[in-house]
Amino acid sequence: MNIKSLVLFVLVIFLSGCTADTADTTLSSSANDGIDVKILDNSLSNTYYEGDPFNLELQIDNIGDFALPNNSFYLTLTGFNPTSFGKTAEELKLSNSGTLDAIFDTNNQSIVSGTEFISYDNLCHINDLIDPYSLNMKFYSCYPYQTEIKSTVCFGEHRSELNEICTVNEEKEFTNSRSPVQATSLSEVYVGNNEYRFMIDLLNSGSGEIINSDSVDSCTNISSNSLSSMSISSIKLDGEEIINNSERLEMELPSDKDKVRVTNNGASIYFKIKDIESTDYVSDLQVVINYGYKKSFEESTMIYDVEGVSGCEE
Repeated sequence: MNIKSLVLFVLVIFLSGCTADTADTTLSSSANDGIDVKILDNSLSNTYYEGDPFNLELQIDNIGDFALPNNSFYLTLTGFNPTSFGKTAEELKLSNSGTLDAIFDTNNQSIVSGTEFISYDNLCHINDLIDPYSLNMKFYSCYPYQTEIKSTVCFGEHRSELNEICTVNEEKEFTNSRSPVQATSLSEVYVGNNEYRFMIDLLNSGSGEIINSDSVDSCTNISSNSLSSMSISSIKLDGEEIINNSERLEMELPSDKDKVRVTNNGASIYFKIKDIESTDYVSDLQVVINYGYKKSFEESTMIYDVEGVSGCEE
């Protein structure tokens, strides 16, 4: 076999081993936005001409651990007068038609399976252009999301020298789900009367802002009262839900679990758990935080006037 044939043989073997999986998208690094929105390559040109309609296609990826049901993600296109393009404001508001599944891990890779493609079709300036028109577009995405915090905590004798199983009064190790809001610290302290206080600090680690979960469908018209509000939807010990068990759980900050206010891009929650056992033991703590999330990005293009063409051709 000569050198040329050998090179060709190796090249064929290499290419035959390269297969494309179009069903899922591999995520090269973790992200905290929950949902990622991007305009598809070659979907938006830098230049258009009067009378030529175009379609704008976008890809929606769930890059977090919380699955979004259908019609819960909203994308709104603004920045120009919709009627100039033969559209209404409502026609420029789109939502997901199917479930955006959560990310999953396999073979040390994070795989995105919750993907949907949505598009703004037949965009065309309907009026006669005299000068080149700069089309400035701003996209707002709003969606509900959830953060799950897990830790192993300690109950029983609070004096460490007398507890051979675990330590009560300390900062705990914990894990966050992949989501925009992240816990930055989790501490436990014994407060007496068989009660243990848990303190969790939260931080908005994504690129957007926190909004009320029930405000995501009015993405571009959110009042200041709707900003920076979260709720605690679940607190479990060893899988047992205690969020509504007043004999086991007392909310302290906030006193209302549905009104966690965010200041300086963060929040803190305090709650007490009453121990009902009489021995030293460890327990798995799980806390779930619910909220809405809002992001935006901008794009632009130019539409040039064409002599003899008046607006968009039918």
